[in-house]
Amino acid sequence: MRLEEYIYKRKKEDGINEYDLDKRSENTRICVNYVFEYFNNYLDTKPADEKTVLHEQKIEKYRKMTRDYDSEVQDWLVSLYASYGKYMHKYLMKFIVDDYFLLYDSEPEFRSLSYELYPKAVKSFKFLEGQSEMIYLFIKDAHRVKNLFSPYDQGFYISEGINEWINDTYKKYGVNIYNFCYEWARHFYEYPDKWPKGHKQKSENYEKRAEYKNIKLSDWFYWDYDYKQKNNLFGLDSLYRSMPKKIFTRGKKQEFKVVLMYCYLHGVISDDEYWNSYIENVF
Repeated sequence: MRLEEYIYKRKKEDGINEYDLDKRSENTRICVNYVFEYFNNYLDTKPADEKTVLHEQKIEKYRKMTRDYDSEVQDWLVSLYASYGKYMHKYLMKFIVDDYFLLYDSEPEFRSLSYELYPKAVKSFKFLEGQSEMIYLFIKDAHRVKNLFSPYDQGFYISEGINEWINDTYKKYGVNIYNFCYEWARHFYEYPDKWPKGHKQKSENYEKRAEYKNIKLSDWFYWDYDYKQKNNLFGLDSLYRSMPKKIFTRGKKQEFKVVLMYCYLHGVISDDEYWNSYIENVF
């Protein structure tokens, strides 16, 4: 039997009802075990055994890769990987194109995004058909994971007021302002075509373009962003104008500007000297 035939047979034998939402977590684990049973017990030839060991190692590696996810979501991702060999947490994240995803804080936002994402996901991966609820749960949990503080950033300090705003927002709403600004600063850096002309400077690599003509390099390699400008730094004017007006974002444009500057000077490039002078002039 093929894998899907074996799973169908075992599911029928055990009387698994995949539509019983109260047993969703239990059923996920059982179905994952079917995959292991198939490769460990059903395929008993020596070459298959050798492949099984490698397959199990890959599955375990992927499980560690997704360790930050909730157990139900992780089991689902691992089961998909075991069956189809796809890193679905990465593929699904690519479908999320909303710049403000990290600022979501309500069920309607997550649900609306899942409705938008589901048909796109099924179009690319037919095996996700009928998995709309798991995709919704993945989106919610991916938001939580993306908002976790990195061990490298837990000790950051900008000012007492801003740090309090960031930490309180995270505790009350599960939204990490620092991570949002870091993601935007990194994204902005990689797209010089979004920079205003007055903010765009030729880097030392610009004159060497001819030397690199046979190497595929990103456009940002040839440009430096002038972060010492006074107006519309990091495209904040349009970013903030289109930003969802929430309790923790309303009236905070200046605060976002300072956090973006911190993230840019500490996470994208490194310029402690300018940061020290900048922060003295802000407060």
